[in-house]
Order: sequence, then structure tokens, then C-alpha cells
Amino acid sequence: MTIVFILIVVFTGSLIALQGVVNAYLGQQIGNPLQAGLISFGLGFFVLLVLVLLQRAPFSVTQLANTPKIALIGGLLGCVYVVSVIYIVPKVGIASTVIAALCGQIILSVIMDHFGFLNLQVSRISVTKVVGVGFVLVGVVLVNLQKFQQS
Repeated sequence: MTIVFILIVVFTGSLIALQGVVNAYLGQQIGNPLQAGLISFGLGFFVLLVLVLLQRAPFSVTQLANTPKIALIGGLLGCVYVVSVIYIVPKVGIASTVIAALCGQIILSVIMDHFGFLNLQVSRISVTKVVGVGFVLVGVVLVNLQKFQQS
């Protein structure tokens, strides 16, 4: 079953590249990365709102109020990512942007797993994980080598 989950994430992860290109294109068309981000998140909000309403699950304001505040910053983090991608993709391209973002995700993920951040199952840093991170760093350099040489 793990392989099925991994394949699903590989597919949905590929949508991040598509999202970056589409959002960057939107930013170019309207001339403002922040407005493009707002439109992107607005549409996403609308779709999620419709899905939640169709689900007819009860919503507890009390439970939300008692939720630790750190659990509420996901949208803010997504906003920072989406707007930065809208701004950066036209400057360096989607492959450079995605692999750099992936590199940051991998490094922080290994650290968060190691410490069991926010109730994650602890998965200690190992030699193989460090080597994996190293390969991702090499990937960043290789994908950008021509750009690095030109600057």
C-alpha cells in the first residue's frame, strides 16, 4: 500500500510544477504577483468551501479556538510559497524553482522527522538520509549549472 501512496504523491507533486507555471503566467497576465496569489487562493478557497458544504460535517468554532495557533499557519506558509513562485518562475524557470523548493522541503523534512516536530513519528537522521539530501543538493547544482556559469 505504501507504493500506492508514494505514486499518488508523485502525481500530486507534479501538479506543484504545473501550479507554479500557471500561477506565474497569471501573475504576468495581470502584472501583479500578489493579486495573482489572491486569485489563486481565492479560487482554492471557493472550491474547498463547496466541498466542505457538500460534506455536511459539523464545524466547531470552540474546537478551532482551542487549536494551538501554530496549527493555523499552513495557509500563511502556502501564501509565502505561492507568491514567491509566482515571482521567481519567470526569472529562473520552473525546473530551477521546483528543485530548489524541493531541496528546502527535503532538508526541513529530515530535520522535522528527526525531532518528531508537531507529533510526527520520530525518524532519526541517518547516513542514508544525509546522502539523499546530498543527492538533492547535487540535483540543484546540476539543474542550474548553466545558469550558475552564466552569472
